Amino acid sequence: MAENVQNFTIWEVLLHAFLNSFPYFVLAIYAFRGHWRFSKKITILLLFVAEIAQLIILPLNVILFGSTSPVLDILLAVIHVAFIFAVVKDHLGKLIFAVLVITNLGTTVLICSKCLEGLIFPELALLKYHYTYLIITLILIIIFTPLIYLLIFKDMYESGKETSDKYIESKKVSGYMWHYLWIIPAIFYLIWNYVSYSGNLSSNENRMNPINALFLLCINAGSILIYRMIIKTVKMHEKNTALLAENHVLSIQRLQYDRLNERLENMRRTRHDLRHYTALLTQIRDNKDFEALDDLINMYTEKNLLNAPLVCCENETVNVILALYSETAHNNDIKFSIKANIPKNIFVDQKDISVLFGNILENATHACKEVKEDRFINLNAAYTENPNGSDSITLVVKNNYAIEPSESENGIFRSTKHSGDGIGISSVRSIAEKYKGASTFTHEDGTFKVSVILYQV
Repeated sequence: MAENVQNFTIWEVLLHAFLNSFPYFVLAIYAFRGHWRFSKKITILLLFVAEIAQLIILPLNVILFGSTSPVLDILLAVIHVAFIFAVVKDHLGKLIFAVLVITNLGTTVLICSKCLEGLIFPELALLKYHYTYLIITLILIIIFTPLIYLLIFKDMYESGKETSDKYIESKKVSGYMWHYLWIIPAIFYLIWNYVSYSGNLSSNENRMNPINALFLLCINAGSILIYRMIIKTVKMHEKNTALLAENHVLSIQRLQYDRLNERLENMRRTRHDLRHYTALLTQIRDNKDFEALDDLINMYTEKNLLNAPLVCCENETVNVILALYSETAHNNDIKFSIKANIPKNIFVDQKDISVLFGNILENATHACKEVKEDRFINLNAAYTENPNGSDSITLVVKNNYAIEPSESENGIFRSTKHSGDGIGISSVRSIAEKYKGASTFTHEDGTFKVSVILYQV
């Protein structure tokens, strides 16, 4: 049977082109709304450009040649792919997967619409672009599109929206999976093309065949279940990998905390021993009055800051860390300016506050050591008691540096102590996230600045 497409209006063709493109463009950009390459205005502009291309190509082809062809379908598919790849920045395999899923959704709507039209309006169904077909298409789009989003794209978006450091490694692993997962919807796409264009019947007649429509509907229903299982698996895999990464960070923090405590204990022991030695030497001096012993006592007193006050704030944990790095700064000719107002009792765990201050000051000290002159570290820490009962801690540390900080593509600073990413900054960010706060790291004109805020949760 020849395919009759002559009895149509240009508006019916335009509406057909619109219904078979615009809803799927919107679904794609909404599903990846957290991964747009451009601003909202530019993305919407590109959406209208792609839609106008659809509204020109299909009607022009029908007017000139009286029908559509597989070549035209390929051209329209290229526009779909080009648009999504232009506006969305994500893993290549993930984008191909999304494009094929959306294409298969459009195919399901197209086949079911024509089949239903053939069952309800058998004569009108021979008119390819009749308004009865378009009405059924619109109804199915309203039903299927939200369903596909909820079953597939909602979880796909949520699995990729995390941007914190602990999810970086999980994204790398799931990215490897996306290299191959797109093959599954590609197979379903090939099955549809084979059924739609094989044999001597026209594509319109193939779509009107209830057996073909039922077969492809079952295939697509099964594919949706498979897609959902894939997305759930990837999402679960990302969470498990993220938990392993978080446990690794916590292990490192614990090791850093233990090492810090060990250094603090050594410092206390050294100070305690030096005071005893000084007292002993003082007694000898009083008895013998040796001038050399006087010089020796003065030297040790000045060098080890035995007479310097050790109280920087009321919080003992913060205070001993500031005392430790004050001595380190003094021994390395670093001017260490401290303004700390942290009370004795705070909402932050002792281990977390130790790792937070320790990591930041460790990195600042290491960076300052490379500076030839005028080394400095400025620390400002404050505790705020909010009226609503949710207190907060702010910490700002500035230091100069000689080696320009280097950042990876994910915004993580690379370590200057070893190859790979810096662990200290990752720990700081992890603690900020734990207390629903934020952390920023900036560098300009030879000065590195760390800003952290923690909230009581």
